[in-house]
Amino acid sequence: MLVQLLIIQFITFVGIIFLLRYLFSSHLKSALARLNTLHEENLHKEEELNEELKRAKEETEAQIKQGRAEADLIVEEASQEAQRIRINMEEQAKIQVQEIIAAGKADAEKIKAGLIKDVQAQSVELASRMIAELLTETDKIALQYEFANGIIQEISQLPKEQFNMQGNPVVKVNSSFALLDRQKGEIKRLLSEKTGKDIELDEQIDPALIGGLTLEMGGMVIDGTLKNKLQRIIPHLK
Repeated sequence: MLVQLLIIQFITFVGIIFLLRYLFSSHLKSALARLNTLHEENLHKEEELNEELKRAKEETEAQIKQGRAEADLIVEEASQEAQRIRINMEEQAKIQVQEIIAAGKADAEKIKAGLIKDVQAQSVELASRMIAELLTETDKIALQYEFANGIIQEISQLPKEQFNMQGNPVVKVNSSFALLDRQKGEIKRLLSEKTGKDIELDEQIDPALIGGLTLEMGGMVIDGTLKNKLQRIIPHLK
């Protein structure tokens, strides 16, 4: 009886073992199949991830390349703009220098002209004084008559259009010496012909003129004095 119980327990134990092995084997296969599936899914996802990373890397490299190209373009444009600004500044500086030089030359010419004018005025004054000291009274009178004849000739050569005399037909005559009657008559005749009016002469003696005379009629002045002749001659003397 005991032996039978032992046999039954042994058989039962062996059956349980086989049952457990079967159950374990079934779950193990299922687990392995699940693991294989997960592994394949992971491999697929890894491939997709690698592809995504590759695309991201390519896009990043493309963006970096584009960024570098844009940066190079910006640098080039900035360099060209700086070059244009530098050239423009140089041109402006040249223009300013030329303007400064031109202004300096103009100022120098004005100063030179002023100095020349002053020197000429001093020369005229000095020459007038020397002539006044060197000439005798007789010489001065003779010179005066020559100047009077010269102004008569000048009046005869001037066109009528220059003698636009309005109002009182009186001509003021400033003379270093009294004119001869024939000279006064000739001057009156010529002026009457030029103006179309009956001219009268208002003669004033001014010894400071040294030699010569002036005629004033309206806004017109005819200068036949020694100083005026010297002013014409001295600038041409070297």
